[in-house]
Amino acid sequence: MTSFIALLIVTVVTVASGQQYRPLPPDVEESQFAYQLKSFRNSLDECAEYLEIPKESVQQLVANNYVTQDKELKCLVRCAGINSGWWNETSGVQGPVMESYFQPGADDACYERRTRECIAAKLAVCQNDCSKAYESFLCYYHQWGNLKCGEQYIPLTPLEQTQVAIDCINILRTPRNLLEQYSAGVVPDVPETRCLYRCLYIAEGVYDPALGFNLPRLYVRKYQIPAPEILSDKTKQCIDAALKGSCDECSRVFQAKNCFSLYGVPNSTAIVLKNAADILLGQSPSCPAPPPPSNPRYNYNK
Repeated sequence: MTSFIALLIVTVVTVASGQQYRPLPPDVEESQFAYQLKSFRNSLDECAEYLEIPKESVQQLVANNYVTQDKELKCLVRCAGINSGWWNETSGVQGPVMESYFQPGADDACYERRTRECIAAKLAVCQNDCSKAYESFLCYYHQWGNLKCGEQYIPLTPLEQTQVAIDCINILRTPRNLLEQYSAGVVPDVPETRCLYRCLYIAEGVYDPALGFNLPRLYVRKYQIPAPEILSDKTKQCIDAALKGSCDECSRVFQAKNCFSLYGVPNSTAIVLKNAADILLGQSPSCPAPPPPSNPRYNYNK
């Protein structure tokens, strides 16, 4: 995870993400905090180093359009899936994340159905996790569309989200009494909570004060329960209206979240705050007990 301590800004000279939802103004640079941007080839090359696979083998795999019978190279593709966030050992391919790496044809109306059918057929005969991940990738590669060359947004894992929440809580000095409420599953609508949500969204790369919310990234962020509704004009209009409000920015962001909070995993951010609060409350005790009365330890009878 990119360092998030003190919200250090890493500027990007050119925005390579294929999911940028609107052009950046010439005087604005995109900031990266906890999230990452990677191309599929980046993930593949990193995994080749992890697995000690020669660069020549990777180049041959790409030259052959990823068709291989080599078990080691199939495991390389699986590693790239874990590295990029589109493969999970328990639930398999993470649709919204995988989709971001491919561009369907403009006139192709059947790519989703073909991909689903391909995955269902291929996974029925796969014998191990490497084969499952590899065949899932091939289904998207052959059925969904063209593999993009640019970097794509990688959503944070639940553990990374918890760490970001801990960082935001520490940076914003969120009061202990609020942490106790978060830990109990209660998220009160108070200024401190509103600014905490803003901090989380910035750190995760789904909100930028200069650009607003990035809906394609929000869609990928909520990959556990895919919600295409996030990408709709209705959601965009709702968010735009909320961000044009007259209140402070933290309140505008907190209001805008209502436009997409019902999609994906219910109360996902509240769950992250609960996990972070549980950790922080376990690490830092409440105010120390007052010292005992200053009575002499011994009484001497003279």
